[in-house]
Amino acid sequence: MNNHTGGCLCGAVRFELNEDPEFAYACHCRFCQRATGTAFRSGLRCKKSSVKFNDGDVKSYIYTSPEHGRALKTSFCPTCATTVTVTIERFPDVQVIMLGTLDNPSKIEIKTHMFTDEGLHWLAFNDVDNVYSKHRINLDGSPATPIIRATN
Repeated sequence: MNNHTGGCLCGAVRFELNEDPEFAYACHCRFCQRATGTAFRSGLRCKKSSVKFNDGDVKSYIYTSPEHGRALKTSFCPTCATTVTVTIERFPDVQVIMLGTLDNPSKIEIKTHMFTDEGLHWLAFNDVDNVYSKHRINLDGSPATPIIRATN
């Protein structure tokens, strides 16, 4: 396991992962674009039980998706406004950690891109990426088929 630690811009919110993330991804949906103020969100999917936070205060914003009606909860530092985590009603045991909040984000490689049908047209993907037009997991829980499959 690689040791992953991180936190917000001002340092008030800190965390440590006690096991490797399940995987890293980029989400290109409009929610992630607006919530981050950029082209896509890069996140780490972790088990909630694997993340330990300090006692730093966080504020939350709950967004209900008009597409599927489920809640997405973003948690951020009230001092510097850094979004640190997202939790998703569909996956109650999952904690998404924002890649940019890691102390050493270069340890993580993103090879999964989701909701690219909502992505910006000028983005390109690598040959080693799995690219999905929507989520990588279908609503029925089955794996989605990538529109571009990695050619490792």
